[in-house]
Amino acid sequence: MVAGKSVEAKRLAILGYLLLALHVLFGITAIMGMLINHMLVNKAQSTVYASHLRWQLITFWICAALYLAAFYLWFQNGLFWPVVLVLCFCLYRVCTGVYYLAKERAIPIFF
Repeated sequence: MVAGKSVEAKRLAILGYLLLALHVLFGITAIMGMLINHMLVNKAQSTVYASHLRWQLITFWICAALYLAAFYLWFQNGLFWPVVLVLCFCLYRVCTGVYYLAKERAIPIFF
C-alpha cells in the first residue's frame, strides 16, 4: 500500500513541476497544477513527496504575489525587468525541486 501511495505521490509531484515550468509558455498551467495539488495533497501524506507538494504550493503563491507586483510595475511604469526577475525566481524554485525529486529526497522548506 505504501509503495503504491509513493508512486502516485511521485507522479503528482512530477506533474506539478511540469505544469509550473510550462507557465512560461502557457500561464494557466501553473493555476491548473496548483488546483490539482490542493485537491490531492492528502495522497502524498507520509511520503517524501509531501515536501515537494508543499514546495510547489509555496512557490506558486509567492510567485503569484510577485507577478502581481511586477505586472503592476510594468503597466504603470513600463518596467519589464521585474517580470523577468520573478520568472527567474520561479524557474529557480522549479529546478531546485526537480533536483531534489531526482535524488528522491525531501526538500528542506526554508521559506
